[in-house]
Amino acid sequence: MATIKKYTKKDGSTAYMFNAYLGVDPTTGKKKYTTKRGFPTRKEAQLTLSRLQVEIEEHGFKKQSVNTFAEMYELWLESVYIHKVKESTLVKTKELFQNHILPAFGSYRIDKITIKQCQRVVNDWSKTLQKYRTMKNYTSNVLDYAVTIEALRDNPMKKISVPRLMEKVHEDKFENFYSKEELQHFLKCIHDELSFKWYALFRLLAFTGFRKGESLALEWKDVDFKKRL
Repeated sequence: MATIKKYTKKDGSTAYMFNAYLGVDPTTGKKKYTTKRGFPTRKEAQLTLSRLQVEIEEHGFKKQSVNTFAEMYELWLESVYIHKVKESTLVKTKELFQNHILPAFGSYRIDKITIKQCQRVVNDWSKTLQKYRTMKNYTSNVLDYAVTIEALRDNPMKKISVPRLMEKVHEDKFENFYSKEELQHFLKCIHDELSFKWYALFRLLAFTGFRKGESLALEWKDVDFKKRL
């Protein structure tokens, strides 16, 4: 079923358009509609509509072409990811894609993205962004989906080495631990001014390297006075 209408363009001139129901796509099971406009005459609009209907009748619906990473991302988002997460998570994920991932990969053909390119981008992310591992994983998820729908043979992002950031140590950084003399002074103050239990606890922590939780979990059965263990 189709309708051809006359309408007025922004410049004041008239043109024709059509809305048409094309049938059910057997691949997706969804009804297909189309709208085309800008025809100078009703006859041209009718001619284009007839050609389109004949082409579908003879050759069926064309498969949706997904060429770029950005297009694959949109398809992955709508087909997979959007059904798995909460709205708040979806918003944050979209922000990562819009701000970082799509600027790096969006315009590239999905089948032309290389291992070298993936490695270079992740290396750059790691220098400035704390969530670079998360963005690497999201990018890999989109490429995995491309492999699943046979738009890509394998996932280049899975073949890179994820950089590990070394903590920068500044020479003027405050060293937060006691010297031998400071520890001796601290234990003496505890011994002289607090109960013996506190002295025993802090001495145990200082000389064994126990964590606080490990020390507080000790019971008398854990101590062997004969073997001094």
